[in-house]
Amino acid sequence: MDGKMYKTIETPGGIGEVRKGAAHIAKVFYRLTVRREINAGGEAALGAPEIIGELSVSQDEPMQSQVARNMRAGDLLTLHLADGRRLDIRATTDGSSDAYRIVPDNANGFVTG
Repeated sequence: MDGKMYKTIETPGGIGEVRKGAAHIAKVFYRLTVRREINAGGEAALGAPEIIGELSVSQDEPMQSQVARNMRAGDLLTLHLADGRRLDIRATTDGSSDAYRIVPDNANGFVTG
């Protein structure tokens, strides 16, 4: 634990799509937490909120091994959320589960539309 305190702003989750450029990589289930660091007085710190979360590839996605290779490559991908927002990410895994931890690639967070 890093000792910082956070306030959760939202917790988007659902079914989305991961793309590499315009190419479909996988249908995914995602769970995100959008949070902002707060100071000891409970006030929000300045700066963009932090986005953390994970995703898992849908079991009905064909060619699971090819999807896994694309997800593990560390390439820049775009997560398309069910509500129309997008988030540029890199996906990482420790190999012990089917879930991928997502690391947002843009400090500004979500892109709408």
